[in-house]
Amino acid sequence: MELREEVRALLAENGWKCNADGRRYAAERVTAPIAPRELDYKKWKHVLKYAEEVGGCRPEECFDYLDARGDVATAEVYDLYDIPEELVNPFVVCFSGFMTAHLYTMEAVRFYAKNHRKRLPIFCTGKEGNKGLFKAVFDRTDGLMVQTEAEAYLRPLSLLAPEAWVRLYQRAVADTDTKGNFSEMYKLAEMLGLDEVTFLLCSGNFSYDKRLLAEGMLELAKPEYKSIKVNLAVLHCPMCLDLAVPEGHLSELLLGYVAASLGPMLKDATPLSPNLMPDFSKERYLLPGSADKDWGCFRDLICHYSNMGWPNYQELLYEVDHETAVENIILADLHARASFTPEMYDAALCEDIERYQNFVGAYKQGTSFMEFLLNTPNARFFK
Repeated sequence: MELREEVRALLAENGWKCNADGRRYAAERVTAPIAPRELDYKKWKHVLKYAEEVGGCRPEECFDYLDARGDVATAEVYDLYDIPEELVNPFVVCFSGFMTAHLYTMEAVRFYAKNHRKRLPIFCTGKEGNKGLFKAVFDRTDGLMVQTEAEAYLRPLSLLAPEAWVRLYQRAVADTDTKGNFSEMYKLAEMLGLDEVTFLLCSGNFSYDKRLLAEGMLELAKPEYKSIKVNLAVLHCPMCLDLAVPEGHLSELLLGYVAASLGPMLKDATPLSPNLMPDFSKERYLLPGSADKDWGCFRDLICHYSNMGWPNYQELLYEVDHETAVENIILADLHARASFTPEMYDAALCEDIERYQNFVGAYKQGTSFMEFLLNTPNARFFK
């Protein structure tokens, strides 16, 4: 039986589910041969560059909104290599699922030290990652990309910097039950007794800035966050397509992440205005200019490579019927599963870490981290 026909039969059998359980249901039962698809680099490089323009932000962009105290706050966008010095209690927050985020985090910390002779603290968050697709990766105890998204960042970072510094704020939210990444960040500030905090979001994902800010601004405007003044900023991570991990080069997984970053931007959104109370029944703000982009450019990406998204993105943007949209997601999920193994991820992480260490030097545990940072090359790893 052809793959598409078999998938359609399995979906009908399982009620057209494409959540994590629905994806596993299909993956465990499909018998047709599956392989990652051949990807045309020239075609996709054009699409990904436009994805960075549409989903990413330019340094010095800013967005005004009402915060939890009813004051007008401004979400900032900073250059990874030019973070301002005068920030109140800044933390670089490493999260998003991209297994390049730890390298971008190190670059932010490295250049902040070089520019200001100060060491930025970091915080890694993320509980489960994409359980549907990455269950086999996270359900391990040995390796680098294991257990949770946060742990998958903490382990590589501990090879690049003092482990005590890397894991210092991991303890602040250990064994707590939080609703999501933004509430976990807020919990960190609460546990540290801070009156004001600055979160510098570092995702490693060149196409994710606007979705991050659109969701973070709305979440942190809820009254439950009014006790601490939160300054929200995103560090734009420039696109890199020559790393070993799947998110660092053209792959089924990279395309899936980008589709999931762009797809929700127009969905279930409330207008952004510093003069209006936000509608908290929505999922995110609609940022200015987002609806005016050429969404036709992303039709193939969102309809056929969205292995981490939901069918309503296709339905909203391209009027795809629900069953076809679900079928497209399951097919993309199956092709993505065929493109990696847990062991491959660990080997790729090690390869990228070695390349980074060859570029900046390898930190020796027990020595001065600040001295190491100051003595690293002035050259940028990400151009």
